[in-house]
Amino acid sequence: MDIVSDTASYCAQFLNSKSPGVYRRIIENCRDIGRDAFKRDYYVPPTLTKMEYRQYNGTGIIAINRTQQEFCARGRRMDAVIGKERVMSAPDLHLAVLVDNSDQMTAWARSVMLGRKIPEEHAPLTLAKIATIALFEEIRDAQTRSLITFGSDVDTYEGIDYKQLLAENGSGCCRLDLALAELLRMKWDLRKGERQLIILTSMPPDTGTGILLDEIGVQEASLIYMRRMTKNGVRILYLPIFTQMELVDTKIGVCSSRNFAQRIHKLGIAVSLIGRSDTFVHAMRVGIKQMLQRTV
Repeated sequence: MDIVSDTASYCAQFLNSKSPGVYRRIIENCRDIGRDAFKRDYYVPPTLTKMEYRQYNGTGIIAINRTQQEFCARGRRMDAVIGKERVMSAPDLHLAVLVDNSDQMTAWARSVMLGRKIPEEHAPLTLAKIATIALFEEIRDAQTRSLITFGSDVDTYEGIDYKQLLAENGSGCCRLDLALAELLRMKWDLRKGERQLIILTSMPPDTGTGILLDEIGVQEASLIYMRRMTKNGVRILYLPIFTQMELVDTKIGVCSSRNFAQRIHKLGIAVSLIGRSDTFVHAMRVGIKQMLQRTV
């Protein structure tokens, strides 16, 4: 059994047992998954090169050009020489992860749709939990880390509480638009520095009403919000989880999972499909690489 399948089994056990030993194994495995997905892909926080003026400190190359202010104030003294130096600086990194906690992500909902029993560890929500913990365990140098789960409503975590995340088990329809709107309300997309948004979901956004205009409304709103964020320089990675390929072309409103992901890709947003557990790490690695390579 591969490490992702192993971890998924532990997640299913934890829903019922809340065992501390099981919890520890989940976190340890997620750390290993994160290291595999990111370090082998050479994930490095973004850096900027800029010129900076510094006073001569007795070492290095002396710059002849001095500022007028220094010349007037201190004259021809060696310690008044001002030099330009090329320095590297790391902008603040703001990481946000949106996790779809709707009924469509759970095993029982998928069982009803497909008419057959699906083990909990094969549910898209289980893989979304693993991916989220792996992301937060590996990307620890972010200035801020935000976690939002969304179903019929939005739940913004005050802190990254893995036990609360692992206990999530479906909460209505898929209102991705509300989760994106919450980030916009927080002005998260306008924070200074590098902003990276990762979305873990499955089916396209829906209202649960079955009314065509309602479904179209939330799907279009989600695309509009993502387009607005990319224009503000946000890097976005959309990770659709298709553990049951039979549902990929099932339409909700006017979109299926497949063509909704295609529409997101056309916005210039990185999209990487998570399918079987044995391709899980590769899908995350490819997605992260695509996101970092996007021009903003």
